[in-house]
Amino acid sequence: MRKTASGYRLIFGYLGLFITFVGVATLLPLLALFFYPEEAGDWYCFAIPGGGAIILGIALFLLIANRIKAQLGKFQDSILLVLIWVCAIFISAVPLFIKGGISFTDAMFETTSAYATVGLTVFPKSFYGLHMFILYRSILCFIGGIGLVLIITSAISDRYGLKLYLAEGHSDKLMPHLGRSARLILTIYSSFVLLGILLYWAAGMSFFDAIVHSISAVATAGFSSKYQGLMAYAGQPNWWLIQAISVLLMVLGATNFLLALFFFTGRFKRVFKDCEIRFFGILCLIFIPLFVLSAFFSGKDLSFGKAFTQGSFTFISSITTTGFANVSDMKTLGQGVILLVTLMNIIGGGMGSTSGGVKQYRMIIALKSFYWSTKESTASQNTIYPHYVYRFGDQKEINEREIASSFSYILLYVALLFAGSLLVAVFNKGASSFGDSMFEFSNALACTGLSVGLTSAATTTIGAKWTLIVGMFAGRLEIIVIYFAFFRSIRDLFGKETI
Repeated sequence: MRKTASGYRLIFGYLGLFITFVGVATLLPLLALFFYPEEAGDWYCFAIPGGGAIILGIALFLLIANRIKAQLGKFQDSILLVLIWVCAIFISAVPLFIKGGISFTDAMFETTSAYATVGLTVFPKSFYGLHMFILYRSILCFIGGIGLVLIITSAISDRYGLKLYLAEGHSDKLMPHLGRSARLILTIYSSFVLLGILLYWAAGMSFFDAIVHSISAVATAGFSSKYQGLMAYAGQPNWWLIQAISVLLMVLGATNFLLALFFFTGRFKRVFKDCEIRFFGILCLIFIPLFVLSAFFSGKDLSFGKAFTQGSFTFISSITTTGFANVSDMKTLGQGVILLVTLMNIIGGGMGSTSGGVKQYRMIIALKSFYWSTKESTASQNTIYPHYVYRFGDQKEINEREIASSFSYILLYVALLFAGSLLVAVFNKGASSFGDSMFEFSNALACTGLSVGLTSAATTTIGAKWTLIVGMFAGRLEIIVIYFAFFRSIRDLFGKETI
């Protein structure tokens, strides 16, 4: 009888499968040479690390290739997931470092931002003329938006794959079979990207620019093929249309994929009864006017028309945690908008979408819990109120464990936000205010990408950048997974059993 692979041998075996996939993804930008042969001199930047990753990945995977069963211990799935993302970020940073003109820290920053779909960038201006590197970053965004695990699961799945699938943040299965569910989500995601490409192209973008911006919008990443970002199109006649298309794609990307499936299959009642959709509608009614009025009264010489377009667009960009901007300098919108963006970053988009932040579902549970406890405190002791929300068109009962989990995550998120903001300010040695540091770190943690210029500033230190890198990483993996991985690895290191 063949032996069962388990423990860290199994972890590194599974890790090999994902490293092989990252290696293949690293080679994909070479396809751009068919259209831009003048960039052939950079082929080795992708071929060497991509080929090396494939060889390493296959070697690791062969450790468990002949095993019948596979079992991981408690929280070892979290260790595997953290290793997958760390290895992917490190391997993907190598092509940028080989190219030169960018430090190792900046290369790690850029690939972390891409995989985490943040949109904060330290690319030098010279990189924006290199189509292979811009396409490469977009490929990483595409993978990071949907998730490394989900893409592998869509092709290969087993009964254990569900734990990794859920640990990566995919809270809803669209179909009973894991592999089919992953493939359906990937199909919906790819369809949104294709729709965006066609719309941007029709609005006047080049086909290459349309690909980059569509992936960024649907993945809620915020990257651009232009050094000026979306503002590079501000002078074009179709500028209003480009902004409208961006809003549509950002909202689609920040919406739960199951709700999107319901919408496009005509089950509108299930969509519009959902608690997240209704909550998003309420946020729009409250905060769009606040964004517009704040931009109008505290912004720099803005007409009401500009305050409306820039304020409302910034609201959508921040609540969906995308990071697209229709203004060249965020500070021109005033400190009121800066504060509101930070708040929207905390709330974030829908659960089971490509967005970041605390997620709207957790906020709904927390607010509902506050309402329920207030209502019950003024009622008779014999009165029992039902605790439920409408989720996907049906009533879902909310238990105390889910309420505690939501509050715990929100508290942990806010604590990390303040700690990270403080570290950025400390590492910058007074070169940035605490307000700017908090705004920048809140965007990193929420995977948003709006910036007041601190990230790319010459005064930003290596320590501040690595703090932002950790924030982006923790925000994408939703913090708890990293804690579980650390907890299990420390116990294993000291030989303690995890029950």
